[in-house]
Amino acid sequence: MEIDLDNLVFEGLEEAQARNAERLDEADKKAQEIVADDDCGDACKI
Repeated sequence: MEIDLDNLVFEGLEEAQARNAERLDEADKKAQEIVADDDCGDACKI
């Protein structure tokens, strides 16, 4: 069996980049929610 070194690294790369972009978006949303929660102080606890 011969290994195609040219395609070895790039196979699945686009799928991995898409998954990483989704994770980054989710992390950004969570971070924004945390910041928003901190910004409203005691008003959020009512």
